[in-house]
Order: sequence, then C-alpha cells, then structure tokens
Amino acid sequence: MENDRKAEFRRWQVRVFATVWITYFAYYLCRYNMTVAKTPLCKEFGWDATSFGKVFSALTIFYAIGQFVNGQLGDRFGTRIISSLGALASVAMNLCVFAVTLTASPSTGGKDTALTLLIVFWGANGFFQAMGWSPMVRVMAHWFPAATRGRTMGWLGTCYQFGAAASVFLATFLTGYYVQRLSGDWRMVFLVPSILFGAVGIAFFLLIRNDPVDVGLAPVDVAPSEAENAGATKQRSIAQNVIVTLSNPYLWVVAGAFFMLDVNRYGFVNWMPAYLDKHAVRETSALMANFKKVMKLCIHPLAGSVGAVTAGWATDRFFGGRRAPVIAILLVCLGVFSCLFTFVDPNNTVLVVAIVALVGFCTYGPHILMVGHAAQDFGKKEGASGAAGFIDAMGYVGATLAGWGAGALIDAKGYVLTFRVFGSAAIVGAALACIIWTVQPHAEEDSAGDHP
Repeated sequence: MENDRKAEFRRWQVRVFATVWITYFAYYLCRYNMTVAKTPLCKEFGWDATSFGKVFSALTIFYAIGQFVNGQLGDRFGTRIISSLGALASVAMNLCVFAVTLTASPSTGGKDTALTLLIVFWGANGFFQAMGWSPMVRVMAHWFPAATRGRTMGWLGTCYQFGAAASVFLATFLTGYYVQRLSGDWRMVFLVPSILFGAVGIAFFLLIRNDPVDVGLAPVDVAPSEAENAGATKQRSIAQNVIVTLSNPYLWVVAGAFFMLDVNRYGFVNWMPAYLDKHAVRETSALMANFKKVMKLCIHPLAGSVGAVTAGWATDRFFGGRRAPVIAILLVCLGVFSCLFTFVDPNNTVLVVAIVALVGFCTYGPHILMVGHAAQDFGKKEGASGAAGFIDAMGYVGATLAGWGAGALIDAKGYVLTFRVFGSAAIVGAALACIIWTVQPHAEEDSAGDHP
C-alpha cells in the first residue's frame, strides 16, 4: 500500500511539473511577440523609440502591479484558478492588439489613437501575464520538498527560457520569412500565439491540482502526525500575508537585486532586436537573413536555460543551499559581458551569438534563483506565491526603466551607452546580493510568517 501511494505521488509530481512547465512556456508566446513586432509596427505607424518604449513600459508597470497583487491572490485562492484566468485573459488582450493593428489608420490622428490603445491593451496584458509565475512557484512548493528544490526549480526555470526562444522564433518567422516569401501578414504575430496559448490555458485548468491533499495524498515536508493540520495556515488572510511578505528583510534584499537584474534582462529583450535591425546588412537570401537573426535573438534565453539548471545545481553542490553567492558571481559576470557586447560587430554572427549566450547564461541563472528558489526559501510553502510576486514586482519596476527610459536614452545618447548602463545595473545587483551572502535557508517549517 505504501509503495502504491509513493508511485501515485510520483505520477502526480511528473504531471504537475510537466503541466506547469508547458503552461509557463506558453505564457511567453503572448508576451515576447511584441518585442519582435516593434520594427514592423514602427515602420507602419512612424513611431520612434521613445514613443514605442511606452508600450514596453506599460506591460512592465502593470506586470509589476500584477505580480504583487496576483502573488497574494495565488496564496489565497490557489494556482489552478489564478493561472488559468491569467492565460485566457492574456489571450484576449493579444487579440485586442491584433484588432488594433488590423483596423487602425497610420494617419497622424490614427497612429496616436493606435499607440494609446496598444499602451492600454499591452498594459492589461502585463497584469494578466503576472498571474502565471508566482502562483506556479506556490504549486511547486506544495508538490516538491525543500530537499530537492535546487534541482527541481532549476529545471523548471528552463520553461521560460525555452518559451522566450520559441516566442522569438515564432514571431520572427511571422514578421519575416512568412511575409517575405509566403505573402503573409505580419499582424499574425499576435493571432497565432493567442490560439496556441488559449489551448494550453484550458489544458492547465483541467490537469493541475493545487496541493497533494486535493487528491488524497499527504503534503510534503510535514510530519505524518501533523498532516491533518497541514491546511490550517491556508486560512491566512491576504492582509496577513502581505504583512508577512513585507516584513521579511531577506525578501527586500533579493527584490532589490532582482530590480537591477531586470533592468539588464529587459534591456536586452526589448532593445537587442531593434539594435540588430538597425545595424543589419542586407542579405541576398531572406532565409539566411532570418536564420541569422533568430540565432542572435534566441541564444539569449536558450543559453539562459543552461544557466538556470547550472545555478540551481551549484547552490546545492557548493554552497549548501545558499543562493546569494551564485547570484552575486553571475551578476558580476553579466555586467562585464553586457559591456563587452557593445564592442562586438552586430553583423558578426558568431561573435554576437557567443557574447549573447554568455549574457543569457548569466541572466537566467540568478533570475531563477531569486524569483524561484529564494521565494520558496524565504516565503515558505504558504507564502511562496506572495514572496515570488513581491520579488518579481520589484524586478518589473526595474524592467520599466528598460522600456520608456531606455528608449529615451537611446534617442538621446545611442545604443552603446544604453547597453553599458544595463551592464552597470547588473553589477549593482551583485553588490546587493552580497548582503545576504552567508544566509542559509532553513528547512520548511510550515509556520506562518517565520523567517529563515
């Protein structure tokens, strides 16, 4: 009987991991498509970098608000409802953007109205996109014990790197080769991802369960004698959960470092496609031109997936579960490689891929450690969603600076200085991480609000 229950629990762990991985992978299909759509949108409507940067910043501002709000809602109402709702609402916002690009006129009045609508809909998309990650951190904390957290969350972190790469690949195809050789419409960059994400969102609701207790299994990291009372802390109110989150000093340090990381991360995500487009040399083969562009853009998240797995493994292997040393080391390297990026010829595909791969590796390694591992370490199972939401919210305040703020800096001073600012932000983040260098997360105690 005991072996049967262990086998059943293992099957559920595989199901939960796969469902979360695939769903958050799909979340990116309806988020990163805008970064690739920037060039045809600006060409169609005549917007400059400063104007279009407001669209990027709308998403990050409302994503930041949404992370904090939805993180708390995830702790209160569970992952299944919140993340399913986020998926379907994000699809709706992408369809609204598709409708705007299809019907708006590029005339002076029309382009201003179109920009306003894009800001509104993409901002709303940011809020709904924020219903994904934080609640999913919670469900993972409930299904996987603290002892395996380094490896499990490291592998889970690959979902959004592959999701980002897939989104960029699909969006590049729909705005490039699909238009140039198949007589397609670049506006499909908003329709096709919506269809795919909508199907995944429905599947998520049907397959996921919030907690082992929901299917008659024992909770993880709880002694058998305490299993009957394991759900008591679930009744903590949203106000109490907010107080617990904001009174944890470790979360503030992690959030500050994550703020700096996302300045860098979204600096590359938002502006590297436009930077490469600006310096691109016309290729005789459209297929080869698109292949080179995809390689330059997709290597950032793909190399990041290796960084996520490596970082999670390194914290357990060399630092006894301490996240800060690995975070600090990788952020310093990120700062250096980001500055070196400005010295590379944008048309030298091999060098661009190499340096962007290093940037991606050093971006997504500390990223998953802060918004995944550290949120679970310091937020505990019952506060993991709120902790992840708070950290991610602070990060997206930083990402906002990489939208409109970076666009204004590019218009005023150019791309080279802007990318060096991104690099400097990473180094500041490393300095913040050093504050908690020696902090060792304790084992899960299931006590409401106890700090590690």
